[in-house]
Amino acid sequence: MPDVPSTEPSVRRGLFISWAPFSRRTETLARRLDLDCVQVKAPWFKRPLFAPLKYPAQIVRTWRTLAATRPAEVWVMDPPAPAVLTAWLYCYRRRLPLVVDMHTVGFYDPKWRLLRRLELPALRYAACNVVTNEDLAARVRAWGCRTAILTDPLPDPPDAGDVRPEAGSATIIATFSEDEPIDRLPAVARALPDVKLYVTGRPRTDVHAWPSNLVATGFVSDAEFWRRLRASDAVVVLTARPNTLLSGGYEALSLGKPLVVSDQVVLRDYFGDAAVYVDDGAESIAAGIREALDHGDELAATSAALAELREAEWASAARRLCAAVGRPA
Repeated sequence: MPDVPSTEPSVRRGLFISWAPFSRRTETLARRLDLDCVQVKAPWFKRPLFAPLKYPAQIVRTWRTLAATRPAEVWVMDPPAPAVLTAWLYCYRRRLPLVVDMHTVGFYDPKWRLLRRLELPALRYAACNVVTNEDLAARVRAWGCRTAILTDPLPDPPDAGDVRPEAGSATIIATFSEDEPIDRLPAVARALPDVKLYVTGRPRTDVHAWPSNLVATGFVSDAEFWRRLRASDAVVVLTARPNTLLSGGYEALSLGKPLVVSDQVVLRDYFGDAAVYVDDGAESIAAGIREALDHGDELAATSAALAELREAEWASAARRLCAAVGRPA
């Protein structure tokens, strides 16, 4: 009998679902692992009072997207819990592999910790639950779940040959989240009057009283964001949350920029001698920025060498993860 062409819709290799309006980790993982990335957006992002309105709409849109694309495997960003549960129900009905990419905020934010019991069936079903370090992996294994460690892959910055470096400037990558010491930044700027400090992200505080050398860029396009980093002599990324590997740190590493980060164990383990470490006090942050600017060439060289090493480590970890899911990297 001759072969009959199939009339079934094509099946994609895999789909990565995210309910966040933007995630550098999700975007880069999807590209590097050959997954289609879908952001199921809704209004009122980061406004918990509106969650009862936006989550039902996102659940419906997620289910329709999965049904229309019929992926061979599903990856989902966690949190939020409703996104994970929707992906799990779809995969469970169709016996598909599920991979849950567990972001650090889900381990520390009280609301997501409260909902963990609801998530456990999904996490235990998943072919793999992905975290960024061994401490978090041990927690997930204790819940009876399969786990893998995979840091962010280094992003591939777009070309921007026409960017002019701005001497004596630093960019503070921020989202104005609760774990960031935004309120210390005016004091930092006053301690560094000869340094121009740019703060990315949409401000959630009054910036009119900020010193003139502390500039809020507002939310900018991805291309403009990379141009801002390229023009800077140093990059600063801060968090008070433990076990958080900062996307901004990867971005700085991919550009070979001197980096200032919070003094956290996981950050020291990853960035080693390629970064300057500070606590969340204004004096410490200012001193760290000054050190990064004064030793820029040395830090840049160390950063370039570390980027090559971390890229090789990531590729090896990605191959192991793909094998656990049941497909080649």
